[in-house]
Amino acid sequence: MSSDKVLFRHDEPHGQGDVSFAWQLGSTTNYLATTGSDGTVAIFNRQGQLQERIILQGLCAGFAWDCDGDILAIITQNTSHITIWDANQRKKQLVDTGLRDAPSCLIWSKKVQILAVATTRGNLALYNHQTSKRIPIIGKHTKRIICGAWSAENILALGSDDKTLSISNDDGDTLRTVQLRDIPTDMNFAEMKTDERVPGENTISMIVGRKTLYLYHLPEPDSPTELGFQNRYGNLIQHKWFGDGYILLGFSQGHVVAISTHPREVGQELWQVKNHRDSLSSIAISKELELVASCGDNNVKIHSMSNLQETVKILTLPDQAGLRHIEWSPDGQLIAVTSTQGAISVFVTKLHSIYATSPPRIALLSSLAEVAIYHYSPEKTKTIPTMVTLEIEPTFMAIGPYNLACGMNNRVWFYDLGRSITESPVMLGDREYMAEVKQIQLNTDYCAVLCGSQIMLHSIENTSNSQALMSSQDRDPKIFPEELQGLHDTIITCLNLTNDFLCFGTDVGHLIHFSLEHWSTIIQYRHTIGIKAIFTDLEGTRVAFIDEHNQGYVYMPCIEETITIPNMSKQAIGILWDFSQPSVFVVFDSKICTTYIFVRHSVDGKCVRKIGETTLLSDQIPLMLNDGELCLYSTGGKLTSIVLETHKFSVSLSSFEQLEQLIKLQKYQEAWDLCKNIDDNENWSKLGEACINDLEVVFAIRVYRKIGDAGMVKALEDIKHHEDLNLLSGHCALLLKRYDEAKQLFAKSNNPLEALDLCRDLLQWEQAMALSNNLAPDQMPFIAREYAQQLELNGNYIEALVNYEKALGDYRSDIDILGDDTYSEHLRLAKAGIARVSIRCGNFSTGIGLAMELNDKQLFYECAEGLESMNQIAEAAQLYEKSENYDKACTFYIQLKQWNKVDKILPHVTSLKLHAIHAKAKESEGKYRDAINSYKLANDLDSVVRIYLDYLADPHSASEIVLDSRSVDSGRMLAKFYQSIGDHESALQYLIVCGCIDDAFTLAHKHNKLKTYGELLEQYDGAKTSDFLTLAQYFENEKYTLLTGKYYFLAKEYAKALKLLIKASSFGSEEQQALSLAIDCVASADDDKLAAQLIEFLLGENDGKPKDPKLLFRLYMARKQFREAAKTSIIISSQEQISGNYRIAHDLLYSMYQELRRNNLTIASDMKTNLNLLHRYILVRTHVKRGDHLLAARLLVEVAKNISQFPSHIVPILTSTVIECQRSGMKKSAFTYAVMLMRSEYRDQIDPKYAKKIESIVRKAPKNIKQLNDFDDEQITNGAVNNDDDDNDVQVSKRRSTNDDASPCPFCNFNLNNFEVNCPQCKSALPICIATGKHLSNYKDCCQCPECLFPGFKDDLIQLIEFTKECPMCNEKIDVNRLEDISDLQAYINEINS
Repeated sequence: MSSDKVLFRHDEPHGQGDVSFAWQLGSTTNYLATTGSDGTVAIFNRQGQLQERIILQGLCAGFAWDCDGDILAIITQNTSHITIWDANQRKKQLVDTGLRDAPSCLIWSKKVQILAVATTRGNLALYNHQTSKRIPIIGKHTKRIICGAWSAENILALGSDDKTLSISNDDGDTLRTVQLRDIPTDMNFAEMKTDERVPGENTISMIVGRKTLYLYHLPEPDSPTELGFQNRYGNLIQHKWFGDGYILLGFSQGHVVAISTHPREVGQELWQVKNHRDSLSSIAISKELELVASCGDNNVKIHSMSNLQETVKILTLPDQAGLRHIEWSPDGQLIAVTSTQGAISVFVTKLHSIYATSPPRIALLSSLAEVAIYHYSPEKTKTIPTMVTLEIEPTFMAIGPYNLACGMNNRVWFYDLGRSITESPVMLGDREYMAEVKQIQLNTDYCAVLCGSQIMLHSIENTSNSQALMSSQDRDPKIFPEELQGLHDTIITCLNLTNDFLCFGTDVGHLIHFSLEHWSTIIQYRHTIGIKAIFTDLEGTRVAFIDEHNQGYVYMPCIEETITIPNMSKQAIGILWDFSQPSVFVVFDSKICTTYIFVRHSVDGKCVRKIGETTLLSDQIPLMLNDGELCLYSTGGKLTSIVLETHKFSVSLSSFEQLEQLIKLQKYQEAWDLCKNIDDNENWSKLGEACINDLEVVFAIRVYRKIGDAGMVKALEDIKHHEDLNLLSGHCALLLKRYDEAKQLFAKSNNPLEALDLCRDLLQWEQAMALSNNLAPDQMPFIAREYAQQLELNGNYIEALVNYEKALGDYRSDIDILGDDTYSEHLRLAKAGIARVSIRCGNFSTGIGLAMELNDKQLFYECAEGLESMNQIAEAAQLYEKSENYDKACTFYIQLKQWNKVDKILPHVTSLKLHAIHAKAKESEGKYRDAINSYKLANDLDSVVRIYLDYLADPHSASEIVLDSRSVDSGRMLAKFYQSIGDHESALQYLIVCGCIDDAFTLAHKHNKLKTYGELLEQYDGAKTSDFLTLAQYFENEKYTLLTGKYYFLAKEYAKALKLLIKASSFGSEEQQALSLAIDCVASADDDKLAAQLIEFLLGENDGKPKDPKLLFRLYMARKQFREAAKTSIIISSQEQISGNYRIAHDLLYSMYQELRRNNLTIASDMKTNLNLLHRYILVRTHVKRGDHLLAARLLVEVAKNISQFPSHIVPILTSTVIECQRSGMKKSAFTYAVMLMRSEYRDQIDPKYAKKIESIVRKAPKNIKQLNDFDDEQITNGAVNNDDDDNDVQVSKRRSTNDDASPCPFCNFNLNNFEVNCPQCKSALPICIATGKHLSNYKDCCQCPECLFPGFKDDLIQLIEFTKECPMCNEKIDVNRLEDISDLQAYINEINS
């Protein structure tokens, strides 16, 4: 249900106690009759206003309206008279029933004005109101008659307290009496469905004993049906028939049940629900609305007949304790409810769909006599509607900018709405017209009313209007079509009124525009058939109309043309124009709203395009359209709005779909914004094409400029100023590749030559020549030439010759063909064409002559092709040579065996085939060097090898070619040659190089050269594992263990190979080679078991003889087990160091260090320590050469501190340390290590030339030797040592004051010895400078070597590299400019330590 609005309510209209009511029957339901405990009957109109109060002689015992609703009959408890009230005359009269007992109930006939009045003693009186005839019938029943019903055939059924049912005719004669089980109530006649489907009311239904439903089927009087129900339902209160033989039952406990009376479903419950918690008092049915209702407690619940499970609406009266009775008015518009407290409430359940629009105002009928006026706002701000109370219930309505008109029949009431929405409406008055009003329209000043078949146009009488309106009121009303000459007999069917025009249509197809400004008809258009409805935009300049065939059109008054609306629904009921986008409109029927756009200018001309469809809900009627938002009228006077599907841009739509919608709506700016977000060239192109199609040239330029399409921008810039619409459309069609349309448009334009040019461009020569005859005769020769070229291309040479001749025209002798103007070029092309097609037509001499005359290389070539196709080889060869197509010419000269000419042009020939033919000819002549050159040019190297071997006996030159070409055939020829001279090893080499492995193996096996074969096979990149396997099997048979293992390894039989290689290592001479191969084998196999097997062997676990650790190191490196390799490298390095091979040890540790770094593995501290120590030792010699003895001494001191790691050179190192320290002034260090050298185990090993000096140092110990330390004992005086003790003390003191042998830790700034690499405070491990051996610190700029990435102090490293030209760590040649600066030393140290 659409509305739950209370129309009116009366509390205790008859005092306290129950209130009964009855709606007036008939076509119009104007009255509601009520009665109660005050002994009166009140008559209310539909607005709840009291119209009459009938005073009775006692309490009302019952009342009822006749079938037409004209007469209200009332009975009272204490009199036998009937009170009759005439609703039309508003008069009452008393009618005597002729009986002396009190009446108990009354029933009107369904067809005629016959009233049955039953009494408390069982008597009956029939009263015919039309004839005033009364028929008293005594003894119809023995007790009080309490219920009854008339059938449509005027059969009367009565039920009595005597538990019987009587059936009588309209004269009161008893037709049948039926005994019942209990007292009947709530009796009805209805049609129960049977198999025979006999129409008519054939069944009497009633409630018996408030428990069962009794169905008495008249055709089967002896087989009544009595239906019982569940006890939990309570008493059966009321029943109603609905639908196709269904009954709705209401029970006292609040249950509502629907049952069927169909033959196979009689009594079956179709649906049941407990609608009310405590009790149910009444049920009602509205056939017009197809609704059912029940009341109980303090609410009413309403259901749809089509879906009883759905509760449509709940009406609640919270201030009432309980509800008593409910009933719908016959038209379904109102529903009345009474309460136990004596109140009656009337709700509006259905309103007539009456509405009107005048943007931005929308007027809706919100109640029976009330209009709600809404002010539409695009911002969707909710505004309270203005309510206008009407004098009547209108049947039509119109609204204008400032006025409202409502009316019924031929009368209209006018209201002034004011100039703003805040002003209150004021009624101006009413006006009657000459016939019933069919349609009414308002604008600012005028009102147009379609009454009957005519229109009356008059001003709105409103004294508050402006002066302009006052002047309009001076104009006399006009009546159409009387005002129009020749249209007096036509019938006006529709109208529309704008601020400037009155537009109306007639039954014979006239469409009239009447100007309100000029007060005269300005446009009169005639359609083929009658017009049903017209719909204008706000200005009236665009008109849509629907004709009698339900076809829609868009009419343009300014040019008096119509355009058909495509695919329009035949059930269309209206059209709305979008008042914010005037070219868009919608056509709607009851289910679908279709969006269209009217395109005034496009390549297709004027047209209407369908954009899409939007589904409407039931009972929704479109009222107004603004930018895709559709305002809708819903049943009950509600205003809703939706967005058309064509204007929705939800996230569910792809970007491509959104762009298509915007383009269809011609919203190019929004489409631009969308394309900008997507930024896809395909979408930009789609937008550009749409703009071109709709002649939006400026916007299209903007689009194509955005995507950088310069060609399209240039083309659009050239046409944007065209004023001729056909010319502009033609160019746009051409850009869209719609050539046929472009031709037609160009032909209609003011520049039809464009059509001629287009035909030429499209190669439509016949059309072009036809147009040229009329438009541009001077272009005929040019077109003929172009047509001839096309015919020549298609092979139609005779026609082509004719057109080439036409192309010459009058220019044959007037123009110099050697000129550079247009006509000269045209003449040259025409003559060239004649030359070509003349040859094709067999006229060789003419064609060749013209070609020679024109002397054009391209023409020579084309004529040569023609001669070739005509089998004129000699002439073709000459022309090919003139065209410098030497390959073709050479081919034909060879065919003609004209070798002199071949030799002449051969240097220009590029064809290998031709060179090969020439080479064979030279070979046959014995000119082998010439043949070789030609074979080489022909890339036939096999033949070159053959000639070298067979004729020139030059295997050296042949071998060079074989090694370069690797040709199998050449290799076999060369191998055969070497075999012939007994050089089998060379034969094997060339067979293997050329991939003839099987031939090489056979040859090697034959001559016992398999070892050589194997060595050559290893060098061959294309060798297969099967080849090595064959070789391994051969050596296995020969018991050659090393080679067997080697070739099994190359054949990827790793397990077998390892076993054999380990075995081969037991042979002393082959041990190193075998183990080296075994390591490579395990590395290639990547098998942990094989690796473990080899490691066990290398460690001597099998034979107790450990092998060289270098082999184990190689194995770990080959398998990329860098951690194990690092441990092994330290061991090997230590061994090398012990042996005195310090450079080898250094390089081994360095390479392992780099490998670990490359694989992001942690480097052990002992490896770093050993590498630092060895590097410092190696730096000593370099610094000594540089003359930096102090640094050399310091480095030697650090080495001497770890002298045990240099056992092979203890004495030489200590000797060097003493000498360098003494030279540098480091007296304490010199003394310390001199004393060490004087030990008995070292003394005899001292070099004699240093022995005395060292003994002197020991004997002359420095003063305060114990107080000196390593940072204070150096004395540097230009590289020499001062032995004077006093001076020494001075120098020591001075040195202490300028001590630079310590530097801060880069992490904690703790001052530590320059050669200390572990900070005692923060425990950080510091890298050393590879130039000085000192630890890195922040007090100097640092850098790293670009090759090995080891760090150093920048200045020191630069000096050292400039001296040695190489990095001291990696020994790579580097340029000092390539050194890489270290900006953050802490981060660098953390990185290398991690």
